[in-house]
Amino acid sequence: MGQGLASPLTRQLALSRHQAVAAPSLLDDGTLEPSHGTQVLTQQGIAGRNRLFPPPRTLWTFLLQVLSPDGSCREALSRLRPWMSATGPTPCSPHTGSYGQARTRLPESVVSTLARDSGQRLCAQTPAAGLWKGRRGKIVDGSTVSMPDTEANQAAYPQQPGQQPG
Repeated sequence: MGQGLASPLTRQLALSRHQAVAAPSLLDDGTLEPSHGTQVLTQQGIAGRNRLFPPPRTLWTFLLQVLSPDGSCREALSRLRPWMSATGPTPCSPHTGSYGQARTRLPESVVSTLARDSGQRLCAQTPAAGLWKGRRGKIVDGSTVSMPDTEANQAAYPQQPGQQPG
């Protein structure tokens, strides 16, 4: 009987430890400040109304969700609720319906702009020791490259001997 109780507790402790270790460092270390999100929302003309999930809160909750090891809406809301209690707004319900609706109103361009801007900011902050021979490394995944099967391409890149023509 002791084994049965210890196993779920052990799993829960391991999950909690994993979540603590894999905390959303982009949100914790200043790489992505709230002002960055507000700036992008303003630049794209997204104002929203004063709801339970205005665009800035929806954006940060979404970032909590995608950077969390769990990745669920419920987990994101469980992280948001204590903050809401501490800062004054009425805490949201643990049910994910209103957050899901707010998330659908958030344009994809906001998230992609933040990702690009954060990448550029991190790139600019890279110390010289992080460079390879003084240059930034690039990674290209060519596993899905395709090109037309023209005569010129066939001459430059012939098929393998065991491959059927075409």
